[in-house]
Amino acid sequence: MARFGTWMAGASAGAAIAYGVPQLMQVAGVLTDPWDRILIFAPSLALAPLFVLAMAAAHTATPGERQVWSLSALALSILYAADVSQVYVVQLGSIIPHDLAGTGAVVGLAACCTPGMPATAVDLLGYTYMSLATLLLAPAFPGRRWLQISLVANGLLAPALIGQLAWPDLIYVGALWLLTFPAAMILLARALKHARQI
Repeated sequence: MARFGTWMAGASAGAAIAYGVPQLMQVAGVLTDPWDRILIFAPSLALAPLFVLAMAAAHTATPGERQVWSLSALALSILYAADVSQVYVVQLGSIIPHDLAGTGAVVGLAACCTPGMPATAVDLLGYTYMSLATLLLAPAFPGRRWLQISLVANGLLAPALIGQLAWPDLIYVGALWLLTFPAAMILLARALKHARQI
């Protein structure tokens, strides 16, 4: 169990970093379409199940009296994964291929991730669930101060994530996720490595 949890949390951190690097390269104008979207959506699609599995491992490592927190985190992680997986598989399997074929207008309504688009709203809801999942997981790890701080820091981004539905400029606050989430997953991996000591 400890090894599984360590790998899943570590892989979640890796997938988040693999998303973050091309995202920053896109903003800097280094990556061009469609490679920017492919290199952003592919690791994002991988992150969804990895995060759920990390939360499942965290739940099994949580002491009985604190399992309400880890189970709640697991439940929200499943909502996150269900939301965003649909968004990313549609982008990779439909939107990008149609754009490359010159028929993007046919599926344009399902495109992500510009403000005001339906898929963007679903994506933001998913990441709000993810942030709340990390917030709820924090009490499950008493005595692991830095892990708790990183989980709470990521959790506190939830209002800025869902708030982008009304105020898109909150993306600059939400972008802190690029730091808080990988940090939380790396520290979770370390905690799960020593799961018997939790």
